Amino acid sequence: MVETLRTEGQGLSLLILPNPPADASFATFRAAYQPALTQALSEATSQSKSGSTSILDIALRCHLPCYPVDGPSCRSSIYVDAQHAIALLYGLVCCICTDRAIDLQYNNDVDVRVVLLKDIDLRDTLESDDTIHLQGPIVNMDTLSRSYRPWNCVYSVESEEGEALLQKFMGTRRDLPIYKQPLSFTTKRLAGGTINGRSDSHQSELRGAASHRQYHYHVAVGGTFDHLHAGHKLLLTATALMLEPLASHLNSQQRSLTIGITGDALLKNKKYAEVLETWDERQQAVCEFLTAIISFEKPEQAVYQSERYFNEGPNGKVIHHKLANQLTIKCVEISDPYGPTVTDKAITALVVSGETRSGGKAVNERRREKGWSELEVFEVDVVDAGSPDETAPQHDFHDKISSTEIRKRLHARVSNIA
Repeated sequence: MVETLRTEGQGLSLLILPNPPADASFATFRAAYQPALTQALSEATSQSKSGSTSILDIALRCHLPCYPVDGPSCRSSIYVDAQHAIALLYGLVCCICTDRAIDLQYNNDVDVRVVLLKDIDLRDTLESDDTIHLQGPIVNMDTLSRSYRPWNCVYSVESEEGEALLQKFMGTRRDLPIYKQPLSFTTKRLAGGTINGRSDSHQSELRGAASHRQYHYHVAVGGTFDHLHAGHKLLLTATALMLEPLASHLNSQQRSLTIGITGDALLKNKKYAEVLETWDERQQAVCEFLTAIISFEKPEQAVYQSERYFNEGPNGKVIHHKLANQLTIKCVEISDPYGPTVTDKAITALVVSGETRSGGKAVNERRREKGWSELEVFEVDVVDAGSPDETAPQHDFHDKISSTEIRKRLHARVSNIA
């Protein structure tokens, strides 16, 4: 079975943002990016048609001085800083959408997807073959600009760095042979904000934070993932962030992202269960989102094969979505607190939220009992509007990042129609 990304009939735009402020906080991100994000989100909303969702891809140029350092790449070494930047950006997007009454949820006004744009060209670490690309959610400009993703508009920020990024993006596309050039699009420059330059002391601080040096080729995460929202997207992006990209010297390395998705039977007592998405709907949304931030192939080539398995015992319902470069997204129906982390020995890392931190400890206890190595556990930030000591207003955007609140709203909508 071959599957493709959702793009037909939808507005698809790209916003390229310059380097974040040196002091990465909600307040500084708001000052730097709110004007451009507000305009891009508003225009994406205006492009939405009845029953269709506009998609806004955001590529945040991000200085990651720890990646790579003294040798081959190691995604775990930059996890803390990378996921923090993504969390801040999703938080700002949620605030803007709350203020502007823009619906962020799946199959509504705007579907936002964030990737990081490396400001160091890594072509020297890859083969020159066009079939080898950097794996999202960290990409370089070559990968982004050579993408066949059908953006109808590419936004940049009105600043010296913003203009340089746009010209680099356009120049790389123009250098391609005619038969390899992606689809045409329009460009638009948006108002920029205030960005404080990155200091040398901050670079040193980031370098000192690189305490993780383990390579992970099989990473797992678990959740319900009902009505995919910004919190889910951050969690899934952080999971993809942990997976090592395919390097030229490891071109036979099999890699997997294992997504444990709560089975329907465990959710029947949830609030507003009548508007819960089915397991198949939830796994499809998860796969589509992950594929969108990982693969920049042609949409029809992003997932080249999907295989469904029904095995006896726990975690028996599995769908394997095979992407290019030996990467498989494994969506597993879970029926207990452990999921595939105690049935798949190959998994080496687990991404958790603050709410599921204790679950990571329980998983490692069970793995020790089986004589297996423990998983390296990585925690993801919370998507919010900044801490109370910051100048950012505490927006009431709970419904943007709560599946229960989303179901409540859908339930009310269905009841009104009835």
